[in-house]
Amino acid sequence: MSDAQFIRMILIDDKAVTTDLDRAGYRKMGVFVRAAGNYEEACKTMAKEKIDLIVINLDYAAVDGTTLTRHFKAQENFAAVPIVLTSVRTSARVKAAALEAGADLFVEQPLPRQYFIEKLKQLLEQKTRTTERVEGAGDVRCAFNGTEMTCPISDLSQSGMLVAATEEIPEGTDIIVEFDLPGGKKPVKIKGLVVRNLRNGNQIMGVGIRFVQFTGDAEKRLEKFIAKTSQGDTKLQYYL
Repeated sequence: MSDAQFIRMILIDDKAVTTDLDRAGYRKMGVFVRAAGNYEEACKTMAKEKIDLIVINLDYAAVDGTTLTRHFKAQENFAAVPIVLTSVRTSARVKAAALEAGADLFVEQPLPRQYFIEKLKQLLEQKTRTTERVEGAGDVRCAFNGTEMTCPISDLSQSGMLVAATEEIPEGTDIIVEFDLPGGKKPVKIKGLVVRNLRNGNQIMGVGIRFVQFTGDAEKRLEKFIAKTSQGDTKLQYYL
């Protein structure tokens, strides 16, 4: 693997836990890890070399991860760099706070390294995607906080969907989506999490939903549909 194929990640965490052995493990899986103990150290590193994404441990007591996220997003030089927040705390409040601060992804820990890296790769694919979104995938029925609504599906993948909602759904909201696949005898039902609201000025243009838990054989049926459809439209292979 050439250096150009590696993901360059800066990890803001207790440096004592970012050992040489740990970095070597990441490197074997295609990730260069740069360690930083605080915002200033991270900025110095990012000023000297290209960094693909920032990972901040919310459980690292020496820093406030959500505040750091806001600082990075406010800096013109760093605003476009994806930010991943991690934590062993899994409450909806923690997730919502991470996303509201501007994080591009929240990852619950502990998580095996290979799965964590796969999430990072999916995020980078999402961020670098330049193709048009897929249209005409049917309608989806959404239920959240005692509210139900039906709206068109703009984009669909194995990891999540973009729905053409015109009203904001707060990021971090737990949501249940249900939709039909062509030729299917029963609908696909999935528990998800609202991860972003797409805006054009003050107008909501869509809501991004990450899939969390599939009901029954929904995951297998969706996987088959994506694999079949993506032969003619590779855009479906990307997470929204």
